[in-house]
Amino acid sequence: MLSERIAAFVAGETGDGFDALAGEAFALHFEHSPPLRRLAAAAGLTPETLENWRQVPLIPTLAFKTMKLAVAEPREIFRSSGTTNATPSVHHHPYPELYRAVIDATFPRALLGNLSRPPMLSLVPSREDAPESSLAFMIEHVLASWAGEGSRTVAGPGGVKARSARGFLAARQRDRRPTVLLSTAFALVQLIETLDRLQLSFRLPVGSRVFETGGYKGKSRELDRPELLAALERRLGIPPTMVVTEYGMTELTSHFYSSPRDQRPGHFAVPPWVRLRVLDPETLSEVRDGESGLLAIFDLANVGSAIHLLTEDVAIADDGGFRLVGRAASAELRGCSLLSEELAG
Repeated sequence: MLSERIAAFVAGETGDGFDALAGEAFALHFEHSPPLRRLAAAAGLTPETLENWRQVPLIPTLAFKTMKLAVAEPREIFRSSGTTNATPSVHHHPYPELYRAVIDATFPRALLGNLSRPPMLSLVPSREDAPESSLAFMIEHVLASWAGEGSRTVAGPGGVKARSARGFLAARQRDRRPTVLLSTAFALVQLIETLDRLQLSFRLPVGSRVFETGGYKGKSRELDRPELLAALERRLGIPPTMVVTEYGMTELTSHFYSSPRDQRPGHFAVPPWVRLRVLDPETLSEVRDGESGLLAIFDLANVGSAIHLLTEDVAIADDGGFRLVGRAASAELRGCSLLSEELAG
């Protein structure tokens, strides 16, 4: 089964090459994804004429708001948690075991280092509270696979459970066990605001670290990154060099991580099963090195839905990875909009 062979490639357990798997993934989508087949037909492209992954038609992330993209019956359904009035993206995911393989291949390397079964504090709602959250799916797997004794989730429908969080932080300060804090940026702000209000600070053990993901998505309170990093050091004793940022999205299966010791702010590394391009928003042609444009991601692990995604994020390709610049304005999404119209037929 192709998804299993891609999972083996993700785990580094196979001799299959990226290009061969990309060709097979396109053939699978050509057969089972009518929207992609329409785009390919318009370009005169078939599995027999495909020469490289760059030719595979782009699917804008906008399409996940209006159509079902899946090459097999979904076993998980993930919905985005955007602003209240926005139409959510829906990812019909047939291969959750492939999603877990991606987490196994990326999270320990990015976050754990020499830590073995550290206690983890999750500020991400559990799957019981957020059953259609891809982030909750990920954190559930992380906790089951690598969390040590004393780990707990302190988030629910009403936000961060501050008293429970304080109890966990106090325990780690006493027992000197380095911890991993798993959170969205907004939940971190909630925690910091509570600690500020109580004028309460902790000094977590050396080696403690933070996994931080997501933006603020229209929330009423936010901190810019230097403020957030300073607040984490002030209230928790975690220095900026121990804060790892993850870039992911509901429409995607793979994740990208920053290296906190990297001196390039906003830079993310790209795993071996992913390729990326930076495209002109109007023409969707590749820009020159050092120029910004829309980020396009070819993700073998997204074989269940759309392998070549055009995001709404502006980025610059940078030394084998990319640096996020920001979110594209509506006026900059002309190429995405035209692609969405073509997909709809």
